[in-house]
Amino acid sequence: MNKKMTKKELRKMSYSWSWNRSLAWNYQKMMSCGYLSTMIPFLDEKYKDDEEARLYAYDVHSQFFNSEPNLSNVILGMDIAIEEELGSEGIDTAAGVKTSLMGPFAGIGDTLFGVIGGTIFGSIAVATAVEGSYIGIALWTLWSFFVMFFLRPKLMEMGYKQGLKLVTTLSGELKRFTNAASVLGLTVLGGMVATMVGVKFGTFTLFGTEVDLQVSIADKIMPKLGSAIVVAVCYYLLGRKGMNANKLTWIVLLGMLVLSFLGIVIVP
Repeated sequence: MNKKMTKKELRKMSYSWSWNRSLAWNYQKMMSCGYLSTMIPFLDEKYKDDEEARLYAYDVHSQFFNSEPNLSNVILGMDIAIEEELGSEGIDTAAGVKTSLMGPFAGIGDTLFGVIGGTIFGSIAVATAVEGSYIGIALWTLWSFFVMFFLRPKLMEMGYKQGLKLVTTLSGELKRFTNAASVLGLTVLGGMVATMVGVKFGTFTLFGTEVDLQVSIADKIMPKLGSAIVVAVCYYLLGRKGMNANKLTWIVLLGMLVLSFLGIVIVP
């Protein structure tokens, strides 16, 4: 029978996440190193008799991750519960859940905790400080400690219980849930491509005739065709041996400069 995580162990992992979440933060994978570092004690114990599964879990959990730090505890709890119950067969499922939830949780968490912690308590701290009182900053500090030592462990425990419920009572629907999570993740990614990647085709002269590539071709196929092509090329190149984010950045930069010089692409 699989060993179940105790509240004490979950609380300890929550504290580790609070400390590790920005560990080796970078623009390529953002919070992935912190996520993996938090998961390592669990992974080492879970897969201590299966080295191949342990290394695979390391690889999966070192992929890109970025979400709101507090609600990330829910994701971590669900991840632990899924792998605890399913073992190596649940690694990809846990990864799908993580990918699908990190975007929505980032928006919800940033809004919620930004309003409470930053706007409300921050405003009180500033207003009382102007009057020479420390009450506001004391309340803000107490809120921060409340979030770290009480709320985050509770959120991780909640995620763990929901993840456990997913793989026990809904085990028959798990494949459908995994597919739905993957679709949601791709939908979020598609939305990011359409809104955050700006590539617009320009006018190209062919045999003495000017052709507006964006209006005449791209818009009739897909308005954000240029953005989709660039992302697809980047995704393909990142899968090649020896390619990394730094090299890819230079390739995209130089490629866009050349295409812009030729008039094939323009600034949106």
